[in-house]
Amino acid sequence: MIGKILKARYELVGLLHEGPIFSTFAARDRIQGRDLSIRIIKPPFSHEPSFIDRLANTVQKYSVVQSANIERLTSVESEDGTSFVLGDLTRGPSLADRIRKLAPFSIPVSVGTAISILHALDAVHRSGLVHGDLNPQNMAVMADGDVRLELTGIWEAYSASPTAGVIVLPGMAPYLAPEVSAGAMPSTSSDVYAVGILLYELISGRSPYIAETSLAMAMQHSTAATPSLRTMSLAVPVVLDEIVKKAMSKDPAQRYVSASDMIADLRLLQDALRFGRQLSWPLRPEALPPAQASSGRGPGGRPQPVAPRMSAIRGTAEPKAKGKQKKERDVPIWLMLLFTMGLTLFVSVLGMWFYQNLRRTVWVTVPNIKNRTIAEAKLVLKDSKLSLRISRRESNDKIEQDSILEVDPEPGQKVREGGQVSVVVSSGTKNVKVPELHGLTVDKAKELLGTLNLTLSETITKVPDPKLPVGAVVRSEPSARAVVQRQSLIHIFISSGPGGDSASTAANDSDGFLYTLHLSLKDLSKRTKVRILMLDDDGSRNIYEKMHDSGDTFDITAKGKQPKSMFNIYYDGVLVKSVEKDSHEDPASNEPIQPDANDTGNPNP
Repeated sequence: MIGKILKARYELVGLLHEGPIFSTFAARDRIQGRDLSIRIIKPPFSHEPSFIDRLANTVQKYSVVQSANIERLTSVESEDGTSFVLGDLTRGPSLADRIRKLAPFSIPVSVGTAISILHALDAVHRSGLVHGDLNPQNMAVMADGDVRLELTGIWEAYSASPTAGVIVLPGMAPYLAPEVSAGAMPSTSSDVYAVGILLYELISGRSPYIAETSLAMAMQHSTAATPSLRTMSLAVPVVLDEIVKKAMSKDPAQRYVSASDMIADLRLLQDALRFGRQLSWPLRPEALPPAQASSGRGPGGRPQPVAPRMSAIRGTAEPKAKGKQKKERDVPIWLMLLFTMGLTLFVSVLGMWFYQNLRRTVWVTVPNIKNRTIAEAKLVLKDSKLSLRISRRESNDKIEQDSILEVDPEPGQKVREGGQVSVVVSSGTKNVKVPELHGLTVDKAKELLGTLNLTLSETITKVPDPKLPVGAVVRSEPSARAVVQRQSLIHIFISSGPGGDSASTAANDSDGFLYTLHLSLKDLSKRTKVRILMLDDDGSRNIYEKMHDSGDTFDITAKGKQPKSMFNIYYDGVLVKSVEKDSHEDPASNEPIQPDANDTGNPNP
């Protein structure tokens, strides 16, 4: 898809993320000259008109939210069966990547990240809307450390598809409030609950609830005790532990009323951490939930019943019982039994819903496409309603070029209809024989070399020859039938006629100066991206960037405007060698350059 142009203006320049519903690309608007994001809707959802229509309405509905920390989606468009969502381009890794690689974070960093999330969430709530799908995969960490929310409100479109909800549920389940799993609509309170889960993950480096399935995860959120961060580390301040537990309360009435309320407590904690002050809980008594506020307490702070006792219907004249009264339960037994029965019914209904919806998914068997060409494999996969994705190319001395080497998932495995099969493709043999070029014109020689992935050097030497016409190839270097690696540079000698002079076009001409670099790669521990940067008085530019294995030998030709230039050679983005070259050097006499990661003393990025 990279390089494809949609609607004659949006050019896809890079893949950012593969999700269950969307493939997200960085794109360039060639008319307005701006960068943007394009989320291409995957099949089968791209073929569901009800889903596309609901998605378009949702994007329009949430476009009213204005915040620099919220990704703005602008419209849903289609072209030739491809539907996609246009939006702002967000640069930076997902919060999920940051948690996976760096968590647990320090207390100040965790609190600052949560405040950034809540500020963005507050803008959504003030617009009378909810995010509904807060999870770290839908959040990007920008260069300044702030967090930007993505896919705000898109959960509303999932119900218009028969399978979208099932597909996204595993990613949503660890952050869904109990009432949402029970069938309630997402709310500002459920958004706050998700922030509590995220803050727990940032501090501890793990999820508060562990389960193997989405149903088991929903049960954990509904029935398991709210965990305390201080059971994992006593370094967590008591106040922070209480803030997280309040946000993660199973009862929505016990949580923070809004994102701004949680921000207020986190700000107090942040200031206390900065200046070394001690805090006690609660930070703001006026912000306590109703069950703990003064309206729910009697004199001395004793709990008061919400309604009068059933015996009140007998009249107020009934004498009070003397002596010590039996302590009443906060929750009646009948209410506990009713809750247990309701929870059992909920689990049964949820299990049946999962079973029925999972049955709607059509599973197909991956056909055997190994050793087939790319064109053949696409046709075979199309019959199985699957698509092909080339993950990488590898040289292979036995399998011909553009044939399939590896398949993932393996042939015979079951995958969802409309899914994608990743393949490794042969780039042909690593080595080829230099063809016989004697007597060919320069253009014919270049064309023949191209069929073998060999490159004709721009440095062409003229030599006198009594038998060949002017311009015909006399010989090549390396010579005909010599074994070289693909992408190697071939230098040719052409006839200047019987009485012609010897000359080379490798030096100065009206267009500048030509350089030739011979590279020999050794001691690479893995397949490595080699990049070469050319530097002269006019600045720097990238002249080469390809993947290579240890032992590869190849030539690079470049043109510059000065007779001397510097070349920086990088392995996977790390500078390993700097070489100064003179354009007047004979290309055939140059010693091979052997970059060594130890040259810089810094082999790691």
